[in-house]
Amino acid sequence: MNTETTGLNGWWVRHWVAAIGAALLVTLTPLSYIQWKQFSLIEDVAVNQIDSIMWQSYQLERELSHLSSAIQVSLEPEDVLDVDHLVERYEVFVSRIAVVTDIPRNDLLNTTPAYLEAIRLVNAFVLEADPVFADTGELLQPRTARQALIRSIEQIEPALGELTREANRATARFVDERNAQLREQGGLVIALAGVQSGVLLLFVALLVRHLRRQVVQYEKLQAVSRELAVARDEAEAANHGKSVFLANMSHEIRTPFQGVLGMLNLLDETRLSGQQRDYVQTAHDSAQHLLGVLNDILDVSTMESGTLRLAPEPVRLRSLVQEVESLMRASAREKGLKLQVDTAHDLPEWVMADPTRVRQILFNLLGNAVKFTPQGSITARLCRLEGTPSGVCLTVQDTGMGMDAATVAQLFTRFYQADNSVRRRIGGSGLGLEISRNLATMMGGNIEVMSEPGQGSLFTVHLILPETVAPAEGSHPLSSTLEMRQLRVLVAEDHPINLKYMNILLDRMGHEAVFCENGHEALQLLARQRFDVVLLDYHMPVLDGMATTAAIRALSGPNKDIKVVLVTADVVNDTRQKALEVGVNEFASKPLQSQDLRRALQRCGLLDASTVLVNDLAPVPDVDTPDPDELNTSAAGLIDTESYTEIVAMMPPDTMEELLGTLFEAPQGSVHVLVASLAAGDAAQIAYDAHKLKGTAMLLGFRALVRTSAQIERLAPEDNAALRRELGNQLLVDMERTQHALRQFAQAEPA
Repeated sequence: MNTETTGLNGWWVRHWVAAIGAALLVTLTPLSYIQWKQFSLIEDVAVNQIDSIMWQSYQLERELSHLSSAIQVSLEPEDVLDVDHLVERYEVFVSRIAVVTDIPRNDLLNTTPAYLEAIRLVNAFVLEADPVFADTGELLQPRTARQALIRSIEQIEPALGELTREANRATARFVDERNAQLREQGGLVIALAGVQSGVLLLFVALLVRHLRRQVVQYEKLQAVSRELAVARDEAEAANHGKSVFLANMSHEIRTPFQGVLGMLNLLDETRLSGQQRDYVQTAHDSAQHLLGVLNDILDVSTMESGTLRLAPEPVRLRSLVQEVESLMRASAREKGLKLQVDTAHDLPEWVMADPTRVRQILFNLLGNAVKFTPQGSITARLCRLEGTPSGVCLTVQDTGMGMDAATVAQLFTRFYQADNSVRRRIGGSGLGLEISRNLATMMGGNIEVMSEPGQGSLFTVHLILPETVAPAEGSHPLSSTLEMRQLRVLVAEDHPINLKYMNILLDRMGHEAVFCENGHEALQLLARQRFDVVLLDYHMPVLDGMATTAAIRALSGPNKDIKVVLVTADVVNDTRQKALEVGVNEFASKPLQSQDLRRALQRCGLLDASTVLVNDLAPVPDVDTPDPDELNTSAAGLIDTESYTEIVAMMPPDTMEELLGTLFEAPQGSVHVLVASLAAGDAAQIAYDAHKLKGTAMLLGFRALVRTSAQIERLAPEDNAALRRELGNQLLVDMERTQHALRQFAQAEPA
């Protein structure tokens, strides 16, 4: 809108300037011409001295009269003849003739009869008089010559008088003509001035109209601006509300996750059957997956609000990469993929980096490679970035399905999925790559991708990780061979399941715990008892973790300086900075795990390095199962060996063979029945057959078949023939790989 308004205003300004310029040109050009004409007339009068015509004619007449008088006097008897005086008067008269005939504007006279007659007589007189005045002896002769001159003068005098009058009339005519021209020009000036005034009034009217329109438009723009300001304020308020909502949702979702994951961990430590352990593991994996999606959404929101901050610290780069490799190797092995991770020998040993965020980038790229590579290999390499100090280059190359140019162009777009069928089959929130690219940008680098359909993909990550020295010996996190001393812990937590979980967790870690439901109760307990550390939930009724910490620091007793660990799931706002300002010592994120709690307590200085670690978890029952490493890499993870071993131990061989036949033998085996249902397209039958296969596969511990049949059951209502055909092919592949794994398992069993 601003651009359009500016362009419109510019158009109006240009056209107004052009119109005003044209009007001024039209009105001022004639005025200028008239003024020039008036100036020419005045200049003509000044230069040519028009009014001197009459005067010069009169002077000629007067000099003739003086000459006549002088000659008349010379004729008096008693007068003595003064020849020189007569000659002088004659010469003066003759000089006046040239003045009349050579005057600049003699054109006003030289065509009149009076002028022609007078000049003729004067010229005749000069011809007569020149010989007389040329020879002074003639003047001294008897008066006859002078008398003849007198008679000639008497003939000329009427003509010169008439010439003087004619000159007067010519001058009057000229003045009249000039005055007429001036009046005409004055009239034109008045007319043009009127036209100019009219034009100017018209332009003023148009300008006033335009200004009024501009005022109206300005008022509209002001109204729009106010509306936009209100909309902006509402958007900012909505964004703030979204941040608060996400913070609350983070707490509300992570808080029950605390109990869910904690209880699943504790349940996994009890004596379970293979099937029960598989159920627990499936529930734990699902909870972890949901937590990962939540973390992705919260990370994106944090980046949007600009509150995400890196926390660089000395990191041993090779160890971090090896840690990620070890965690991803199981996923790759389960799909039969070869995973190779290489680190260049010239990599810096220690760098300044945020280990959590670097690990997140590695997990996202390697996780995507595993997801979208059905077979083949994945190769990751970490090396120095040439030509860039402190630069590190990570490449992840797979032999997966690859992508076309259109998909690559939108790959980092939020929630973008190249293929809905892929999304449904493989899953994912579509946020991992966007988060990874933003994190790489925050670390001074970027992520690039090269891919072709069917040829796999190559992701290249550039990061700026300054080299540093190894941290001091005392600054390392708690070693796995050390345990903290027994502590008296005050726990403020309002969620009953979390209270139960933390009670078991602290008891396993060998600490004495006292529990309360809010910050107010915690302050009351601190006023009466001594504690080593306080674990505060961030969101609690009455007094939350922040307010409770501020109140603790305001105490006057010895508990004023007690160590405070804030347990929070709030990753959206600047919680860490605010908490540090009120006096929190350390942080532990939800869901709370034992290693996270140990790490927080160690950073608080509450570890006793002289104490030997007592295992805080109950020992896992020793089940006599074959080593998974004995299985072929392409089949490892396809079956739960504990569940399958229990079933084999319970059933006679022929019964076990019959049971396997109900799954694998065509055409009545459950796998083939489900494939046929997928081909027929009956959604209800597909769901029934998938559920039936899933139950049998779970009983036997066939994990790959459980996953695929569960996916088929979930997608049964989808009317997508291509997807059903794809899932049927996947089911047959899983069956063949499971059978192959069973054969290898049978060969690996002791005789």
